[in-house]
Amino acid sequence: MASAALVFPVRYVCDGVAIQTTSRELSALGIAVRSLSPPNVGARVSMALYLPNTAAPEVAIGRVARSSAQAPADAGFWADFIVVDPQARMRISNLLAARDEARRPERTFARLPVHIQVRFRTAREFSEEHAINLSRGGIFIRSDEPPPVNSAVEVELQLPDGGPPVSSAGVVVHQVLPGGKKEAGVGIQFVDSSDPFRERIDRYMDSLPKN
Repeated sequence: MASAALVFPVRYVCDGVAIQTTSRELSALGIAVRSLSPPNVGARVSMALYLPNTAAPEVAIGRVARSSAQAPADAGFWADFIVVDPQARMRISNLLAARDEARRPERTFARLPVHIQVRFRTAREFSEEHAINLSRGGIFIRSDEPPPVNSAVEVELQLPDGGPPVSSAGVVVHQVLPGGKKEAGVGIQFVDSSDPFRERIDRYMDSLPKN
């Protein structure tokens, strides 16, 4: 069964602990999920899949078939679907078919322009910058010294909603070095965050004007 590289928010619950993260790959039979501290092989996971162009998340139950926490680039797990609503399975199949036909890029949610203060920490240093665009699955941060692709970071966002900063772990998936035509910075995919983080990001994204 064909699969596709797809990035969208995923909430999974394992052993009573809820984690908000993002997907890496999807098929009609299972899903690859990014996580720096993934559940063990054989674990049962309940998942909410925030597929694009759907009003509510699709619900599925899976069993972890592969799991890795050795390096940020590969950290995560593959869960085989064991319970999926038939309508949800049909929508997943339709999404995969549409993307195969259109041959669209991997990103499933548009990034919207923003200007918000961000602090991010790598294993070596701490930086204060500002974000220039944001999606439900990740963020692009302006930086003249972007960390390398596939490194793990911790990001803290000061959203302009009057609340305290929100934070999440992340993995660097894109890097733009200074000196080129594009603004230098780093693209980070959110992983292993909390329900309050997801709720604040979603509310803020809903408040932004759509072009």
